[in-house]
Amino acid sequence: FSFLIFLKFRGPIFASCFDGKKNQGEEGVDCGGPCPPCELKTSQSLKVYPAQFLVYQNSIDLIGLIENPNSNLALKKLTYYFELYDIDDTLRATTTIKETSIEADSRKYLLELNYPKPDFILSKVKLKILEPLAEDWIKKEKAEMPVKYYNENLVQENNRWKIKLTLFNQSYLPQNLEVVALVYNQNNNLVGVGQTFISIASKEVKDVYISLPEFLTQPAGFEIYLQQ
Repeated sequence: FSFLIFLKFRGPIFASCFDGKKNQGEEGVDCGGPCPPCELKTSQSLKVYPAQFLVYQNSIDLIGLIENPNSNLALKKLTYYFELYDIDDTLRATTTIKETSIEADSRKYLLELNYPKPDFILSKVKLKILEPLAEDWIKKEKAEMPVKYYNENLVQENNRWKIKLTLFNQSYLPQNLEVVALVYNQNNNLVGVGQTFISIASKEVKDVYISLPEFLTQPAGFEIYLQQ
C-alpha cells in the first residue's frame, strides 16, 4: 500500500513558534515575523457591550457593539452571532454565524437587521464573540478614518424615512466602508437603525441614502458611524 500525505503550512515551512527560541525571523521569542505579533503578550481582551433590539410589525433589528482597546493590534477575522431569549430567560434562537474585522483602538457596531420576528416574546439579546485565534491578530497602529461625511439630514419621502448624507474620500486610495445610522426619539431612546455598504473612489464625493424602518414613534435625532 502507498499513501500520499498533503501537509498545509501557514507561512514559511521552517517557522517554529513554540520552541522557546528567537529564531526563523521572529521579532521576539516565538512571536513576530512568521509568528503571531509579540504585542499579543500584553494585549487587552475585546470589550462586548450589552446588545439591544428593536421590534417592528414583522421583523426585529439586533444591535451589538464591540471595542478593540489595543492601539497596536487589529483583528482581521472576528466571528460572532446573537442569542435570543424569551421572558423566562430561556435561550430560544440564535442567528447565523458571521465574520467581520475591527481596526486598532476602535469601536464597531454589529447589526442583524430585518431578522424574522420570533413567535415568542423577546426579552433579551446577547452578542456572542468567538475567541479569536492568535493568527487572526495583526500588528497595526490606529489609523484615522479617511472618509468624512457632511450635509447629513433625516428626511421623509413617500411616507418612508431616510437619512441623506454626503461622503468625501480624502485619501488617494479607494475605500470600502459601512455606514451605520442610529435614530432616537425625543427621549433619546433608540427607535431605529439603518446601514448601507459603500465603495468610494479616491478623492470622490458621493451622496448616500440610508433607508430606515417604519418607526413606531416620531424620530427626533440620529447619529452616523463610518466603519471599515
